[in-house]
Amino acid sequence: MSQPTVSIKTYTFTWLALLGLTLLTSLIGLLDLGLFNLVTAIVIAGIKASLIAFFFMHAFYESKLVRVVLAGGVLWFLILISLTLGDYLTRGLLPFPGK
Repeated sequence: MSQPTVSIKTYTFTWLALLGLTLLTSLIGLLDLGLFNLVTAIVIAGIKASLIAFFFMHAFYESKLVRVVLAGGVLWFLILISLTLGDYLTRGLLPFPGK
């Protein structure tokens, strides 16, 4: 199986995009956006993770099976996060005995 040939230009633009997004994350951290600080940081982190997976880990150039496995991993992560948030957000809804 041959390895994909990726130009140095692609790596350079990906690296510069990651540096720019890291700078943006740092600058967003200095602003007081309330709840949107966390949302913005998570969105930027997701974009950075996808850039790393697609270009540096060559997932963009792999077969469809690898893409399906990556999508399954992301789906499983979202299921775990939603179940954790569901537990955390509903903790105060049931009355405790003795109170």
